[in-house]
Amino acid sequence: MFLLWGCTKTSSTPIFDPESAAAILPLKPGNSWIYMDSTFNVDGSISESDTDTSYVNTITTTIGGVNFFGITDSLGWFGTNSLLAIDPSNTAIYSLDSINATTDPLIVFSLSTSDGYLIGTMNNYSNPTCVGVDGLYGYATTYTIGQYTCYKNIDTLKDCEGNIISTTVMYISPGVGIVRIEEYSQIPGRSSKTMYLDYSQTLQSATLK
Repeated sequence: MFLLWGCTKTSSTPIFDPESAAAILPLKPGNSWIYMDSTFNVDGSISESDTDTSYVNTITTTIGGVNFFGITDSLGWFGTNSLLAIDPSNTAIYSLDSINATTDPLIVFSLSTSDGYLIGTMNNYSNPTCVGVDGLYGYATTYTIGQYTCYKNIDTLKDCEGNIISTTVMYISPGVGIVRIEEYSQIPGRSSKTMYLDYSQTLQSATLK
């Protein structure tokens, strides 16, 4: 459902407290967010909408001195087993698929100093005969989503011929967390590779300790 990028960490930067109210995504156990999740038809009409509650649970692990916190989000974007962490500089969010993950932490969002800044790329092998490339781009411009001032990342998946297969847009308001996620897919059968919004997850309210 989502794509991530490899990252490395340095030990010279003081570790930011991920439970702080000033965190880009406050990860204090018990913090919760209520979203409206919607799927859309090709014509833009809503196919289905559901209320989705996401919260920081009590599962934790530490990697390289950085604390990861479990996220319960059974209906939403992160699922039921993911753990999230804040970069020591409080500018990025990292993820583990599960507490038993055998891969390194991966980046899901990062603040940027300019619009369209390429944060990172990785190969995508979902089609072994046409290996694609995921690219994560950051934006310094702020966007107003409801009552929140947000920063944006765009995740673009291209196939081996450079055609865009899917795009995910994430908006985050520091001190609040994820405000909106939009997923765009190709319209089936369209040779022009036309994209349409097929999923959104929009923050309705947040309870932060």
